[in-house]
Amino acid sequence: MIKMIQTLIFDLDDTILDFKKGEQSGLSKVFASYSPGHIEYEEWLSTFKRVNSGIWKQIEDGGSSKDLLNTRFSETFKVFEFEADGQRLEQDYRSHLNENFHVLKGAKEMLVRLKSQNYRLIAGTNGTAGTQWNRLKGTGLIALFDDVVISEEIGVAKPDRQFFVRLFEKNKEAAPQQTIMIGDSLRSDIQGALNAGLTNIWYNPLQLTNSTKIIPDYEVSSFKEMEKVIMEKTA
Repeated sequence: MIKMIQTLIFDLDDTILDFKKGEQSGLSKVFASYSPGHIEYEEWLSTFKRVNSGIWKQIEDGGSSKDLLNTRFSETFKVFEFEADGQRLEQDYRSHLNENFHVLKGAKEMLVRLKSQNYRLIAGTNGTAGTQWNRLKGTGLIALFDDVVISEEIGVAKPDRQFFVRLFEKNKEAAPQQTIMIGDSLRSDIQGALNAGLTNIWYNPLQLTNSTKIIPDYEVSSFKEMEKVIMEKTA
């Protein structure tokens, strides 16, 4: 029996790691420390999410993550006519994220099972290298991955095809035709996989409606479903 799929690339945030928990905690702490009294948190949070979404779109389109992320807090506060040091706030926020060691329920157990079946596991993620490495070490997940590929370190972010070109250059034992990309973002993970010609699984636990033109090969809402798809691709 030949294993057709040998390599699994996992996005990290909201696919394996519970980014939302750390994000909520970090944002509330930044707001409490720096916001003037006339700004309501919920309105500020809504504004930040809108600004942040635009920032990440620019990063995914090829912009510098370091430069752009240093502007998201200053741009948010600018909406409220308040001048803030974006770089300083980003550093403080990053320090909070570095302590986010929350793992999505069932994710680690799934990785352990896949690892025991000799799949090559690669973390393929956009984001800041220091934060991602710190969280992988803090959660103990680092031991389960054969390699970790982070956009900031290789100079290109998903969905750019070059992200995967460089990933496979680092992992010469991995073959694209025997690889699955798994992630929660249609725009980043799934479009990136399509750009690179990889089989892909969209992890959609909230069962959101896909209103885009990005069509994943598979869509799952649980890790149990995810494992089933992976096993079905093993012939």
